[in-house]
Amino acid sequence: MRVVRKTKNENAYNIIKDLILREKLDPGRMLSIAELAERVGMGRAPVTDAVKRLESEGFLSVMPRQGILLREMTVQEMRNINETRMVLETYIMGRIAPIFTADDARELGKFLDTMRTCAEGNDCYGFIVADHAMHMYLYDLCDNACMVDILRKLRDRIFTVGYTIIARREGRMLTTIQEHEAILKALESNDAQAATLAMQTHLSNGWKNIM
Repeated sequence: MRVVRKTKNENAYNIIKDLILREKLDPGRMLSIAELAERVGMGRAPVTDAVKRLESEGFLSVMPRQGILLREMTVQEMRNINETRMVLETYIMGRIAPIFTADDARELGKFLDTMRTCAEGNDCYGFIVADHAMHMYLYDLCDNACMVDILRKLRDRIFTVGYTIIARREGRMLTTIQEHEAILKALESNDAQAATLAMQTHLSNGWKNIM
């Protein structure tokens, strides 16, 4: 089997995006290509390509003759993402509840176990990785490829919003676990109405923690 190797450009993109998602870059300070290249231990060319890609995705702003500025999401952007999720994810719950299986329940249980461990260790990043993976698993159970594609294209922005809430709101990890447990319970019962309501409650509470 042929091993697919990531290009330098792809590696630079992944490393810099990870620094952004983990909030390891100062949003208030202008950066340079040279500084980022030194930070990630790579050449200027792949870093320049990564910066262009991240700018097109809304993570960075390139200021001519000044440098690179980390772009923070506005409240309106967070609202737009939340509203999109509210429409699509609640609908998806209704679609997947009747076909949800014991195997699916076991997979979601694994995500919840990871989230509990991360909450105990106050590992915000690990927590949101597991949270995000749980939602992505639920997306994949839906047979509406158009909806899933929209959510997948928003996945990094969804991740950023989730991390912002978890990292800055004390106690949010525990309430998130409780909300996910309610979603799982409704899905295990194959109750479409209850699953839809549980997801709606989860997303509504997330929005309240942004405001």
